[in-house]
Amino acid sequence: MLLTLWVKEGAKSECHPVMGWIESETFSCAKASRLALGQDGQEIMANRYTQERQMRQTVKVCCAPAHPDNLWNQTNWPRIIKQVKRLQERIAQAVLAGQWGKARALQHLLTRSYSGKMLAVKRVTENRGKRTPGVDRQLWTTPAAKWKGMLSLRHHGYRALPLRRVYILKSNGKQRPLGIPSMRCRAMQVLWKLALEPIAECTADPNSYGFRPKRGTADAIEQCFNCLARKNAAQWVLEGDIKGCFDNFSSEWLLNHIPMEKRILQQWLHAGFIDKGTLYATKAGTPQGGPISPVIATMALDGLEAAVFASVGPHRSMHQKLKIHVIRYADDWVVTSSSKEVLEQLVLPAVKQFMAARGLELSNEKTKITHIAKGFDFLGQNVRKYNGKLLIKPAKKSIKALLDKVREIIKRSASATQTQLIHKLNPIIRGWAQYHRHVVAKAIFALIDNAIWQCLRKWAKRRHPSKGAHWIKKKYFHRVEGRNGVFAAQERCNGETRITTLFNAVSVPIVRHIKIRKLANPFDPQWRNYFIQRYYATKPPYCPVH
Repeated sequence: MLLTLWVKEGAKSECHPVMGWIESETFSCAKASRLALGQDGQEIMANRYTQERQMRQTVKVCCAPAHPDNLWNQTNWPRIIKQVKRLQERIAQAVLAGQWGKARALQHLLTRSYSGKMLAVKRVTENRGKRTPGVDRQLWTTPAAKWKGMLSLRHHGYRALPLRRVYILKSNGKQRPLGIPSMRCRAMQVLWKLALEPIAECTADPNSYGFRPKRGTADAIEQCFNCLARKNAAQWVLEGDIKGCFDNFSSEWLLNHIPMEKRILQQWLHAGFIDKGTLYATKAGTPQGGPISPVIATMALDGLEAAVFASVGPHRSMHQKLKIHVIRYADDWVVTSSSKEVLEQLVLPAVKQFMAARGLELSNEKTKITHIAKGFDFLGQNVRKYNGKLLIKPAKKSIKALLDKVREIIKRSASATQTQLIHKLNPIIRGWAQYHRHVVAKAIFALIDNAIWQCLRKWAKRRHPSKGAHWIKKKYFHRVEGRNGVFAAQERCNGETRITTLFNAVSVPIVRHIKIRKLANPFDPQWRNYFIQRYYATKPPYCPVH
């Protein structure tokens, strides 16, 4: 009877099977039946009660919460990434089907999910700005801090902290202001970026390539080639530049058109910033430096292509006749046409009206109409026709910026060893060459290598003013793999001696870039096989480190 009563009255627990027995009303039921069991039954119940007390203490020890370090380090990241990807695909499918209510519900689910919060903290604490604090001077560097940061990503009662204002030097000598959010605000922005990107991809302009996954500057340059390379292609190009794009967006327009929670977005837009100990209010713009700012800016400029096409006529045949094409990378864009008058009288006023609705204004100095025979610079490349043949080369400004940076590093490394100098220069040269490897750049790569070699020869002569040229060449320039005069040095690594050589830009092969399809959506499952094939087709060639 006692055993039957124990099984029947035992309650099920969500935490542990033993806890169901402990949390049940077994003892009160057994107390009621003790009178019928007599003294033997009372002894049995007393022994059972003692055993249950010991079991209760054991369960408490077993169910003790794990340390935050272990909770973070034992995370199953492939499963978390898969869950977030699945929610993003569902959001994209809902938007493509016109089910905006379902898309908002899925956004709410993603931004409150455990997987979304964990992935947001992981991205914030592993990117290049992980050691840059906000106004609270806090960093999430330990696993315990990351776990507690994930737990702090609650929407109820969330208040955005002001930004920390810093300045970076631009290529023209001016300073660009950046707003650095706190770690918690940064993670919250990444969390909402995960929920906003699928919608941005579904509503983006077909020929927009900036700040979008699986797209880059090489796609925009290849689109320029496709639109301007033919003999009967467009001859005139409208180069556009927006004055202070990120700082002048209309907050009212963003609140009305960006599909996310208005309370959260409003706090980010009006958080203010602290510059030299003084708090300033922000009434316009999106913080340049926040993780979600590029997505918001891209969504705000979407529709430019439709506005340009609408300015010349509603029919597609008119667009093809006038050879109208719009190519945009973030806030840099160009419009092509076969007629200069169309660009001046129809397209440019429509673009100004489009920008004014968003609180933006075009720069009169940098916005101009250029003939293709004269050429124009776009994303560090020069696009120009030479005797009717289109050639895209690295822009002179880009070449000068690289050589100036290399010369500055060499000048500051007067007391550095040869190996240290090589390690400083190699990433810069390799990155620049990899960026320009899709255009006509082989001859320019050779000029770059020669200019850098001359700078290094002067650097070596300054270190040994009393030595002759033959001695300097023997010490610093060697024969490596059949090449003479290679700037190389020996170093020991893990007990082995190896030769560290300066990277040559000319060693990067020129490979034609395969442009992404304009309607390809990485969040749409229908394009999954396409992106897998594209990954292997566009995989960059191997470049040796040394």
